[in-house]
Amino acid sequence: MKNLSKFIGFALLAITMAFTTVEKKLIVIDVSHGGKDPGTSVSGFNEKEIALNIANKIKELNKNSNVEIILTRDTDKFLSLNERAEQINGLRPDFVISLHANATDNEKESGKEIFISDKNKHKEKSGDLALKLFYSFNDRNVEIKKADFYLLKNVDYPIALIELGYLTNEYDREILTTEKGLSELAESILSVIK
Repeated sequence: MKNLSKFIGFALLAITMAFTTVEKKLIVIDVSHGGKDPGTSVSGFNEKEIALNIANKIKELNKNSNVEIILTRDTDKFLSLNERAEQINGLRPDFVISLHANATDNEKESGKEIFISDKNKHKEKSGDLALKLFYSFNDRNVEIKKADFYLLKNVDYPIALIELGYLTNEYDREILTTEKGLSELAESILSVIK
């Protein structure tokens, strides 16, 4: 009788575990610029296309059925910052990553910058997200900075904005514009999303 009770207990536990649903994560990738706003443009490459290419690559490489990735745009269309914030807040994501590319007059300037804001309602979680992104890149030239960019202040969920490299720097431009570079960036970001 004792063994039968144990068996029934284990059977009930197994059945319960089999029907327990894993909570799905919802991640929003903000695909910067778009439409009439190309963002940074250098040597025939522009930020809006680079952001969309990386976002699409992240979505393509995601094989985790418990992670849903939604892009703020999946075509070349313009969305105002207010429209982006409203869209994101309406989705109620677990967190948000905003993709950008940088430029400067100094061609030697390179690296990635991850921005967060103290004015975000979830500044601690945004900081945790930034730290995970920081460690996901196999690159010594990554900085976490604070800024009060519109989305960082007006999105009601944890958010980090990434400048993925400088289009004005030859090395960074190679990463931002080649299939190999895009895949590496997407894999790094995806490792944080999973």
